[in-house]
Amino acid sequence: MKLFFSIRLLCVVFFSAGSLSCITGCATVRQARNVQKGEGALPGERLLHPAEVGLSSNTTLTLARALQIPLAYHPQIFQAEQNLIAATARVYQARAAYWPQISSSAGENRATANTQGQPGSSSAQNAFNGSVGLDLLVYDFGKTPAVIRQAYANLIAATETLRATRSDVAFATRTTFLNLGKAIELEQVAIESVRQNQIHLDQVKAFLEVGRRTRYDLTKSEVDLGNAKLDRIKAHNDAMTARASLNRSLGLATDPDYQLLSDTAEVFTICPADQLMRRALQSHPGLKILQAKERVANAAVDEAIAALYPDIGLQASYGFTGSKFPLTWNWSAALRGSLELFTGQRQTWQINEVVTQLRSARAQTVEFEQTLYEEIQTALSQFDSSQQRLTLTDLIVKQAAESLELIAERFRLGAASSVEVTDAQVALTTARGEQVKAKFDYQAAIAQLKHACGEE
Repeated sequence: MKLFFSIRLLCVVFFSAGSLSCITGCATVRQARNVQKGEGALPGERLLHPAEVGLSSNTTLTLARALQIPLAYHPQIFQAEQNLIAATARVYQARAAYWPQISSSAGENRATANTQGQPGSSSAQNAFNGSVGLDLLVYDFGKTPAVIRQAYANLIAATETLRATRSDVAFATRTTFLNLGKAIELEQVAIESVRQNQIHLDQVKAFLEVGRRTRYDLTKSEVDLGNAKLDRIKAHNDAMTARASLNRSLGLATDPDYQLLSDTAEVFTICPADQLMRRALQSHPGLKILQAKERVANAAVDEAIAALYPDIGLQASYGFTGSKFPLTWNWSAALRGSLELFTGQRQTWQINEVVTQLRSARAQTVEFEQTLYEEIQTALSQFDSSQQRLTLTDLIVKQAAESLELIAERFRLGAASSVEVTDAQVALTTARGEQVKAKFDYQAAIAQLKHACGEE
């Protein structure tokens, strides 16, 4: 009968406590178990299939669409989002210190009660107990508020880290998109070069048959055609490598063989470096992260200093004890304070440590601002040079095309050699390649300048 009552006591206490925990935590536990099993894995924690984002061999991929995909599904952004959720959870954990901490316990003990001076006996008695306790923080001289401020500052840092990650992913996607567009157009230049060299070879063969050209002209034309074909193969391989890089930036592990639309027509109005620097100081996520970490270090100093003072709390309990039923009930309440009197100067050294961390955090912010100004100046220089080169290459292509047309006509009339034709063709191919590079480098410079200013 006693065993029955003890089991009943245990069941009542733990069922009550378990019901309270289940109400607040069962859904969370169930969700955690599902994540452990891998059920309902989200894009970002699993490989993304091209069909999920609407990419196939019939798709035309624009820059705008290319930016939308990774911003929604990229694993790096997913990780940053999860870190933000974790930082939010740590805020609630820190704030939980203000709430009463309620616990329960129950047990049964069976033991002998032998004492000195009496004969030993193996007879044992049962002892039953069950209780519900409450602990409430009353005052800790700012320690808990400092911990909460650290949690909030870390939350801000996680928010800005997500923004910085989105900016980095967008910049990488834009860069790889432009690189693929450049590689595709350079491949078209190489294909056109092969076509022109083939036409020239056919002309040489025809002139050789009527005795207007030598065997040397034929051999040189064949060599030039072979070199042009090698350049085409290299350009094709470069395009395939650039496509793989873009797929990686999109968060894909396969190639859906989409068609690229290089709508590179963005125009950027240049601003002075100081004006761009002011914009960056107001909104750059990297700077916001360091400023948040500085606030974390500042709050850590408050926490370390508060540890020198006592913790004051309220403790209360209500329980049943006894060796037989019905058990005797009792309650207790106490206002308690605790203070470490001597720790071998551990606490003062902790204060020194967190002060150095605060100074280091401030120095990191200063260094970042210096680096940021340098990056903006470099990006401005690259933008200016790419803009000038874009204008110049248009003139160079026009000049090279006119020169080739003139020399080709002279060659047809027998007044120019194959070497001159080859040189003119190489000059035109080089000029067209430089024109393509200048066009995409100009867009890349715009992207670099925006990224340096912290824009997504």
